[in-house]
Amino acid sequence: MTSRGPRRNRSRLGRRCGFALSALALAVSACGSGVPGAPGANVGVVQSRLVPESISHLAFTDQRGRIVELASFRGKTVLVVPFLTLCTDICPLDTGNLLQVERSLVRDGSASQVQLVELSVDPARDTPARLAAYAHLTGASWELLTETPAQATQVEHFFGWDVQRVPEDSPPSVDWWTGKPLTYDVNHSDGFVIIDTHGTERFSTGAAPDFHGTLNPTLHRFLTAEGRDHLTHPLTPGWNPTTALDTLGWVLQRPVPLVGN
Repeated sequence: MTSRGPRRNRSRLGRRCGFALSALALAVSACGSGVPGAPGANVGVVQSRLVPESISHLAFTDQRGRIVELASFRGKTVLVVPFLTLCTDICPLDTGNLLQVERSLVRDGSASQVQLVELSVDPARDTPARLAAYAHLTGASWELLTETPAQATQVEHFFGWDVQRVPEDSPPSVDWWTGKPLTYDVNHSDGFVIIDTHGTERFSTGAAPDFHGTLNPTLHRFLTAEGRDHLTHPLTPGWNPTTALDTLGWVLQRPVPLVGN
């Protein structure tokens, strides 16, 4: 794992991308137009690669039981976050950040141009019914997607996500939906990727979520002691709603301001 010692759901993608710095900042256009400039190397990696049909046409299933492909979002800018509903450390903070991002997009009038997606890295447990329960509890109204294990492997390989099924802690955490002890956990990459309206990946980051404000009470209840520690003492590099909105603004070619928590 990392030099901090083993922990759950921690990304190694960020180290592979070579931007393990202590803070995030976006380069702002020098022309003074207000349009965000391209993200700096300390934020993530600027990309320009078409998402192949083998990935864009994978048939995922959302929390409503509908079949959804990444290609279904063509014409929108798509922000994709890897997650699992049974994460007790990082993913609740990702969802907390996305709640702020969504509010900002709605207030700005950009919600129809951007699609937020949380894509499960735990397809064996994240059924559509579980995704729906998670959405109901947390207020996540964007697309929560699950897939087959084979599809998950394809996606992880293309986006460079590290995903490993590992033994559960002792004593184990308890499933918030069934009340039963968990039998395994999933370590996975943090961060997000952004795909533009033409289906081209434009940006990727392996940064951990750096949440600010008041976390949704349900999301807070999901956190273990380690998760609560990362809420109070965020890992670096980290991404917050401003990071996501500025990067989206760079792709949209206009600023998207943050609405407070």
